[in-house]
Formats: sequence, C-alpha cells, structure tokens
Amino acid sequence: MLTHSYLNAKNEHIETEGYEVKNPNYGKAIWEKLVKPSKNIVLVFSGHIGAPDDEKAHIAFRTDTNAAGKKVQQMTFNAQALGGGWHGNGGDGWLRILEFLPDGKTIKVKTFSPLFAISPATQHLAWRSKDYDDFTFQLD
Repeated sequence: MLTHSYLNAKNEHIETEGYEVKNPNYGKAIWEKLVKPSKNIVLVFSGHIGAPDDEKAHIAFRTDTNAAGKKVQQMTFNAQALGGGWHGNGGDGWLRILEFLPDGKTIKVKTFSPLFAISPATQHLAWRSKDYDDFTFQLD
C-alpha cells in the first residue's frame, strides 16, 4: 500500500497534522481502520516527513502485527529537503531501491543517488551505507 503522512521520524504512526481537513485519516487512523484489520496488506510505503539537510528526519521503518497475526512492514522515505533544504536541489536525487529476492520473502533495501553517481567527483557518495539506508527485511 502506498500512502502519505503515515510514519514520523520516530517510527510512530502520525496522529495529526496542521491541515484544515475535517475527519482526516493520518497514519494512526490508516493503521487502525485499514491496515491492521486487513489480512492482505504486508507492506506500507509513505513519504511526507523531513527536515532540511537531516537524513534521519526523512526516514522511518517499523513492523507491526495485523489482526490476522501477520507482520506488516512499514517504510517512510522522503528526501525532498536534503541538498539545500526545502528550496534546495530537490533532495540530491535520493531513491530507495528495493530488491525482491527469489525466495519471495526477503527484501533488500538500498539508498542511491543518481545525481551523485553521474560525476566521477561524487561517485563515492552515490550509495548511502548506514544501517537505516542499507538493510534487509522479511515478509511474513
């Protein structure tokens, strides 16, 4: 499932935001009303969070158990304020690459910037390698 405004940088479901919307469904409500009761949703992807030039403020990951007793993996990635803040260069081109392995359960996550990869002077910066940028998880 792909949604917006779901997890914050503390890996918590977002409960509220400053939008003037009646009866909004942010992360916590989406989890409680849709994802948790579902037997079929195993992955949730979202964006929306961030702070200028703070890569940890742009990511979140958590695992919860749905009503059927299955693990639901939830990931947020949003790099738009990296590389100069909200009015900078659009997040340095950072992408999350997910490789679904042949076993049907394992997913490898890598974080890559084609912007940095294109120049010999910055190629060494193209792959982020911290544990929150390069990791593996399993589907239930």
